Amino acid sequence: MNKVFKVGLIGCGHIAETYFRGHQYFNNFKIVACADINQKAAEKCAKLYNIKSMTVNEILKDKDIEVILNLTIPQSHYSVSKKVLNAGKHVYSEKPLATYFQKGKELVALAKQKKLYIGNAPDTFLGGGGQKAKELIDSDLIGQIKLGNAIFAFPGVENFHPKPESWYKKEGGPVIDMGPYFLQHLLIF
Repeated sequence: MNKVFKVGLIGCGHIAETYFRGHQYFNNFKIVACADINQKAAEKCAKLYNIKSMTVNEILKDKDIEVILNLTIPQSHYSVSKKVLNAGKHVYSEKPLATYFQKGKELVALAKQKKLYIGNAPDTFLGGGGQKAKELIDSDLIGQIKLGNAIFAFPGVENFHPKPESWYKKEGGPVIDMGPYFLQHLLIF
């Protein structure tokens, strides 16, 4: 029988729905609790997905929860992930791992020191489109690639995101939020 990891989610915003929808396809983890700085958001999420609502401190102290899914805004990823690691739990964070390279390196070093796992999105390079493109490139179907280009253009985050404020704050915006997807694809090809 496979182990099922109990996961606590911190950050009950817009992206949480995607993780709840996706987690039904996996048999090795289960989201069992959620927390948010906005307690009403946590309670709404808990009710919608039939899980426990907790405070951030409660979720970090819960001995049954082994992994924290950090879905906070990019500006909070570093501080929340550091708290998670210091609480002795594994952490998977939305992208970016941190908004500054040195702080990301610090998190990786802390995870190694504590013998914990740390990971983060973008996971899109594991998806069908990216994998098929890599397969075609690796088969030499199109020859050697000399240059890559990535363009991100759309009418604005306000068209899909219910709370786009973090995009307009320091350490936010499309380069931090969407850029990792394009950069990851350019790097693996």
